[in-house]
Amino acid sequence: MTKFITGIVFISAIIGIFSFRSMPVDTSTEAISNDSLNAAKQKFVDEIMISIKGKEKMQADSVFKNLKMLNDMPADRLLGLMNNGFSKALGVGCDHCHNTQDFASDEIPAKLIAREMMTMSGKIREMLSQMKEIKDENAHVSCTTCHRGSIVPATKME
Repeated sequence: MTKFITGIVFISAIIGIFSFRSMPVDTSTEAISNDSLNAAKQKFVDEIMISIKGKEKMQADSVFKNLKMLNDMPADRLLGLMNNGFSKALGVGCDHCHNTQDFASDEIPAKLIAREMMTMSGKIREMLSQMKEIKDENAHVSCTTCHRGSIVPATKME
């Protein structure tokens, strides 16, 4: 019986080794870069979540300084939107728009541009809602609509 169990363990190990070796591994620069970017973003989110512990559900503008937009949502939702919305839509990390030593600072022009782009998107959503021929009540435009993971908006069809 012991030989039987040892044999099964041995065969399972061999199958496991060959299965693992045949699994595709994405070693492209883009995949490694995305992993690094996501890890860096998550590090900031984790640090901020620790710093606002107990205030996660409070209105964002009572937790964070210098919010000009999105100030009426819960603080933790704002962080999620920044991490999983804006940064993914543009393929960037926190440091693209923020001085990561002082997130409230407006010193980086991309932060100001983002605010203007949010205003523009809001106006477009308002226009969409008034277009009579569009039957979808949820017609929507967001950063992803144009940016598609790139800082520079898509201007050509491939």
